[in-house]
Amino acid sequence: MFLSVIIPVYNAERYLGECLDSIFKQDLPRQEWEVLCVNDGSTDASARILEDYEKQYENLRVITQANGGVTVARNAGLDVARGDFIWFVDADDRIAPNCLSQLKSLAGEGTDRIVVGGYTFTDVLTREELDRAEKGTLPKNVSWQDAVVWRNLLRREFLGRHGLRFRYPELTHGEDGLFMYEVSISLPRTVELEKTLYFYRVHSGSAETHTAPENRMKKVRSYLRILEILQKYYAQRRDPATANKLTAMLWLALYETAQLPGGEARKVVNELRALELYPSHLLPECTITRSYLAENAVLEFFCCHLHRPWGYGAIRALRKLQGALRRLRGA
Repeated sequence: MFLSVIIPVYNAERYLGECLDSIFKQDLPRQEWEVLCVNDGSTDASARILEDYEKQYENLRVITQANGGVTVARNAGLDVARGDFIWFVDADDRIAPNCLSQLKSLAGEGTDRIVVGGYTFTDVLTREELDRAEKGTLPKNVSWQDAVVWRNLLRREFLGRHGLRFRYPELTHGEDGLFMYEVSISLPRTVELEKTLYFYRVHSGSAETHTAPENRMKKVRSYLRILEILQKYYAQRRDPATANKLTAMLWLALYETAQLPGGEARKVVNELRALELYPSHLLPECTITRSYLAENAVLEFFCCHLHRPWGYGAIRALRKLQGALRRLRGA
């Protein structure tokens, strides 16, 4: 069997049908691939939707478990997967139609990893975007590949040989990036397909919830844990890949910290000081020159200097100003 598509499902009723419809609109016989949907304790209509699709498609299997989070759900799918390759798909995203035959043609014995183009969109794909997706002419707009798992098809035997799993269930954010870092340092034989095959949905309506201080703090706590893990890797390896990952995660953690209330931000900064990560100079092996945290060139400049007090101070001041302006507009 060529492929196992693993989909963690938690309260995904709004987009789950759209996701599954895109997955089953394929040009490869169904006996050559399977879909493993892990119902991770959903309390909405997701279970009913999965039951309906399981009756319709013989290569779909539903695994039901108590809520354990996305890392536990992905591992549950990995435990029972039979495909030579694994593709982790999120339940609110889509994949391109009729792409599996092309992907299979790249999955020779010399390939451990197939990287596909990614496209992010807000809420819904427009009619024009859907048409271009059907024709295979939609450009990719995701430049990073090692921060997200969904752009990668991974050989199951390669994952098993290197003991690669989602090993940190305590992480609520950033687990993709850490997993893909561990994949990359295991040196997979990689083929990259420039064609856009994965469509990642950004939810505009959830912006306020995601930026609430308690949710931002949860995110920062995950980033701090990842930094501790990466520090241990760096102590052993001191290579550009590890230095770059550690630096990028430090910038991300400080960028989010800069938007916390003063007391919470100071606690995080003190923890980073205790880890001897802030303030700091760039690691000698570091080769990255972009943070990918901002489109604005001025903001991006400061983001690339977040490890220095003046860079962090500038981002914090700019973010406070932006917040004040938003509140004035809303008044």
